[in-house]
Amino acid sequence: MSPGKEQWDEVYRLLSWWDAEKVAAARVLVVGAGALGNEVLKNLALLNVGHIFVVDFDAIEYGNLSRSVLFRPGDVGRIKAEVAAERVRDINPNCEVGWFNGDIIYDLGLGFLHTMDVFIGCLDNRVARLHLNRYAYRLNKTWINGGILNLAGSLDVFQPGVSCYECGLRPQEWQIIRYRLGCNDVAKRNANQGRLPTTPISSSIIGAMQVQEAFKVIYGNHAQLLSRQRYFYDGQSNESKFYPAKPLQANCLSHSTWENIVEADMLSARMSVRELLDELSLLLDVERPRVHLEYDVVLELYSEDSQVATPVLLPRFRIDEQTYRNHQFSAGETVRIPPEMTVSTLDETFPRPDASLLEVGIPPWQILQVEANDEMHFVSLGGDRGSYFSLNTVVPAEDRAIRAPIQNL
Repeated sequence: MSPGKEQWDEVYRLLSWWDAEKVAAARVLVVGAGALGNEVLKNLALLNVGHIFVVDFDAIEYGNLSRSVLFRPGDVGRIKAEVAAERVRDINPNCEVGWFNGDIIYDLGLGFLHTMDVFIGCLDNRVARLHLNRYAYRLNKTWINGGILNLAGSLDVFQPGVSCYECGLRPQEWQIIRYRLGCNDVAKRNANQGRLPTTPISSSIIGAMQVQEAFKVIYGNHAQLLSRQRYFYDGQSNESKFYPAKPLQANCLSHSTWENIVEADMLSARMSVRELLDELSLLLDVERPRVHLEYDVVLELYSEDSQVATPVLLPRFRIDEQTYRNHQFSAGETVRIPPEMTVSTLDETFPRPDASLLEVGIPPWQILQVEANDEMHFVSLGGDRGSYFSLNTVVPAEDRAIRAPIQNL
């Protein structure tokens, strides 16, 4: 057989359980393209997974090279997600790979996440893990969390209704999360506690196990998932330990599953608030729909010494220290957000109805929480599907100024 006719997974097909069609059709989301994410992506490529999507907000530093199999010295300064996607394609041209440079918390629409089969978390901070956990629960997706430190590593499989990251958080971890949630800057919000000492050995082991668990999800083998156990690996002693997963807690905020999601192809994040409300009225056959946001939209910044109120239209998570400095009329002046000049819903009373959804912080292909006639509906901005998230698509320049770029998704 000539090399051109050989199948990539020819050896895997000798395995009695191998299902080439399932693997080729699989859609896997990898959040984090650091040392652990590199190992996960490399393994997914070698195993011929058909559709891989990598998300990261950071750029490559020289210190990443000693622990990241996909990065090279010439990549320093480049976007991690972009380079990782390139290297996956180099390893296996059969893989369709998309990449996203932005914040998983606010920049990536849940409608896109809903198309994934499984999430793999390769994160180094609790805030991002918390939000990924909540998104996975809402969309009824299993996600696989990995962590590494020094010669050790850990793995958790969080399956809705069985196990939950948020339920296992300790009080001191919540204290860190609440502090981080108060940081509007994406880098500060997602920062770890300084540079953590890790080795490529621990990332190789944990990354391999994460992909192994992901394959159980792809194959529908939920009975053998490690969702009822926590796994710890100690490289110093070469011991593997299993502990019972933390039990589910009543009233946990993560335990909200969004059912009966409506894919509305006529809706897009580029449309205005007014247009959205009109379309929702027709779609849901109601008069006054109300869209609930999970953040505040700021309508005014007040400069105290100058006593100047400046109209703005910014989601609170986009307001950082530079924003405040830009609204100082004298050096060191305090600039604050008047509580009465924020809103967290979009309805007929919204003061800027001609603003686009992008401008108020709603990303493309988001799933909206819409209240209508005392019922909650979940409506996806399906009109963004083709233009933003097909492979080899680049986000339009006019939207790139508003939010982080999406490329090759």
